Amino acid sequence: MAQRTSETAKQQQIIEAVLDVLQKVAGDVVGLSIRDLQLQLRALDLIVADHLLRSALNQLLDEGKIEKRPWPEHRGNFCFNLPGQGISQMSLFDLQTSRDEIEREERNGLDLWQRDEAERERATASVMEEIARSHALEENYAKLVHDIASVLADENPVDLILEIADWVIKDLNDLAEKIGAAGSGAQSEIQRLTRELGFRRSKAESFFQRLWRLDRSIGSAKGILDIPTVPQMLRGSKIRFDKEAAKRRLQERIVGNKVIEVITAPENPHKAAVGTDASVGDVMIEHARGSFIPPTPATLFVSAGAMRVLDRSNALSYWDYDLDPRELRRYKDLDAAVEGLLISPHLRREVITDFRHLRSAAMELRQYAEELRIVLQQSKWHPISGVPEIQHPPTVTLLIRDGRIFPLVHRLDDYDGASAPDDILYGEVVRREIRTFQKVFHNTAGNGCLGAIYGGAVKSPEYSWLAMITFWYLHVKKGHPDLVDAFYRPPLNDQAVTHLLFWGLAESKPDQAFGDPRNSFVTFRALRRFSDIAFFPHPRPLTDDSGKVVRTVQEDNIDDWLAYIQQHINEANQRYDQHKRGIPALTTIDDYKPFLDLCHRAGVAMFYAAPARMYRATLSDRAHFFTPRWEIAVDLTKDIGEEIKRRLEGLMAWLVEQDGLVADESHAVGGFEEVAEGLPLFIPNVVMEAHRAVGYGRERHAMDVQDDLQRLVTDIRAGRLGSVNL
Repeated sequence: MAQRTSETAKQQQIIEAVLDVLQKVAGDVVGLSIRDLQLQLRALDLIVADHLLRSALNQLLDEGKIEKRPWPEHRGNFCFNLPGQGISQMSLFDLQTSRDEIEREERNGLDLWQRDEAERERATASVMEEIARSHALEENYAKLVHDIASVLADENPVDLILEIADWVIKDLNDLAEKIGAAGSGAQSEIQRLTRELGFRRSKAESFFQRLWRLDRSIGSAKGILDIPTVPQMLRGSKIRFDKEAAKRRLQERIVGNKVIEVITAPENPHKAAVGTDASVGDVMIEHARGSFIPPTPATLFVSAGAMRVLDRSNALSYWDYDLDPRELRRYKDLDAAVEGLLISPHLRREVITDFRHLRSAAMELRQYAEELRIVLQQSKWHPISGVPEIQHPPTVTLLIRDGRIFPLVHRLDDYDGASAPDDILYGEVVRREIRTFQKVFHNTAGNGCLGAIYGGAVKSPEYSWLAMITFWYLHVKKGHPDLVDAFYRPPLNDQAVTHLLFWGLAESKPDQAFGDPRNSFVTFRALRRFSDIAFFPHPRPLTDDSGKVVRTVQEDNIDDWLAYIQQHINEANQRYDQHKRGIPALTTIDDYKPFLDLCHRAGVAMFYAAPARMYRATLSDRAHFFTPRWEIAVDLTKDIGEEIKRRLEGLMAWLVEQDGLVADESHAVGGFEEVAEGLPLFIPNVVMEAHRAVGYGRERHAMDVQDDLQRLVTDIRAGRLGSVNL
C-alpha cells in the first residue's frame, strides 16, 4: 500500500512538472515531444523514465489538460501542448528548408569537404547511441578515445601536426615505392594500391595545404609542402617538406599550447545577446486553369533574430523578423530576387542556371542583412511570451549565428559571376551577400573592443580535423596497429571525439574540471582566413607582363591584394576577349573592395568547447550529448592572440550560464531521421529562440504572404510590373 502511495505521489509530481513546463513555452511552439519534455524535466533536476512520462501524459490526455498533435519537425511523430495553445500548425511552405539543411547541402562544395564525412556521421550516430543505451563504453575505438583524454589534452598541437606531417610523408612515399616494386603480374593489386595512394594523397592535401595552409611552391617561389601527383610519385618523385617554415606557419594558425585546456569564464558581462537563423521555403503557385506548364514554386527567404535581455534576475526575450508581406508589393521580380527576398516561378524557370548556389547565397544575404540591422541598432524588437515592450534596447555585445560565419558562396569566380555566366542574377546576389557580410564583420570583429563578439554555431561540421589528429595519436603514440589508416579514415567525427575527450578529462581530472562552476573544456583554436576559401590553390601568384611569377601575395599586405586584383581584372578581360571566359571582370578595383577587405582582414577561430558542469550528468547518468563546432570572427590586422582570448572568454561567459545552452529541437545528430530521438545537440539559447522566431514569424504571416505572392505572380504574368533593369 505504501509503495502504491509513493508511485501515485511520483506520478503527481511528474504531472505538475509537465504542466509547469508547457505553461512556460505554450505560446512559442507547436508543442514539445517526449524527448523535449524529458530534457526540460532534466533541467529541473527531475530524471523521469520513459514509461513514467508516457503514463503521466496519458493521464493528462484523458483529463483533457493537454493535447496531442502532429509534430511538424518530424513527420509521423507527435508533440504535446496545452489545449488551444501554441503557434498554428498551418505551414506556408510546401517544402521548407532550414539553414542547417542548406549548409549541409553546400558542404560538398566547400574546400575541406570529403565524401566520406557523411558515412562518418552515420557511424558516429550509431556508436554514440549504443554507448548511451548500454551505459558502457562497448565500442572499442570510443573507449580508446575516452581513455587517452588526459595525455592527449596536454600535447602541443603544433608539435603534433609536425609529427603527423613527417609520418604522412613517409607513409605516402612508402606506398608509392610499394606500388613501383610490385610485379607486372599483380595488376589488380597495383590498381587497388594506386587508388589508395590517390585517396591518401587527397586527404593529406586537404589537411595540410587547405586547412593549415602549408602551401606548395609556385614558379621560383619556394613553398612549404610540395606533394607530387600520383603519376609523378609512381615515377619516383618524392614529397618536399620545409619543416621550419611549416612550424612558423602553424604558430600563426594555431592559438593555444595544449590540445585541450580548462578555462574559467569571467562573470557574464552581456546585458543583451542575439541569435540569428534563416530558412528557405517553396510556395507552390497555381497556374491558370488548363495551363500545360508544370508548376514551378516561388522561393521565399526569411531570417530572424532573437534577443535575450538580462534585467536583474530576469531574462526577457524579443524577436525581430525581416519579412512583412506588405513590403513584397514594392518589389519587382528582379529586385526581389537580388535582395534575396523572393525568387518568382517566372525567374526560377527561365533565367536561373545555378539555382542551388543562388539559393544558398540569397539565404545568407537575408541572414547577414538581419545581423547588420542588429549591429546597427535598426531592429524592431517584438516581445515574446508577454514580456514588456522595450523602448530602448541595450547594446548587443554578443551575436551568435546558426551556422558558419563565412559565406557559403564565397569564391572570386562567384563574386564575378563567372561561375554562372548565363545567369543574370547570380553574380549580383553573391556580391550583395559578400558586401553585407563585410559590413557585419566591419561592425563587429573589425571594430576592435567596441564591436560585438560575432560567433557561429556549426551544427554539422564539414571536416573532422580533430578526429584525424586523435586517431593518428592512437595509432602512432599509443601503438594500436589496427588503426593504421584511421588518420585518413577516422571512424568518428569531431563532435563525437570531442565529447569523448571532454568526458575522459572530466572523469580523470574531476578536481580540475569541476573546481569552478564557470569552467569549460576548450580545444586549441584553428585560425582560418577568408582568403583561404576565396581561392584555391594557394599561394596566389603575382606575375610580370610575360606571365612569369615574380612573388606570391603576402596576405597581410593590402597593397599586394590590390595588385593581385588588378592582375585578375586584366587577365579575366583578356580571356573574355579570347572567348575563353563567359563574362568580363567587374569594371574597376573599387567593385572588388569589400571582397579584398575580407581577404586582408577577416578570419575565424574554430574550436570545440563545452561547459564542464554538463559532464556531471555524463559521469553519473551517462547523459551523452553533442555540441556544435564554435567559430569566432577575428580581425587579422589586430593582436590575434589577445583578440581571440577576449572574444572566446566573452562567448563562454554566456554559454556557461545555467540555460546558456539548450537542446536543439530541430536537429538530429548527423541529420538522419533514424536518430531524431537519440542524443541531443546543445546550442546557444538565443540561437534556439531565433530558430523558433523564424518559424513563428513565418506562421504568423502565412496567409497574407501566400495571398500576396499569388497576386504578385498574377501581376508578373499579366505584365503589369513592366520591365526591370538591374
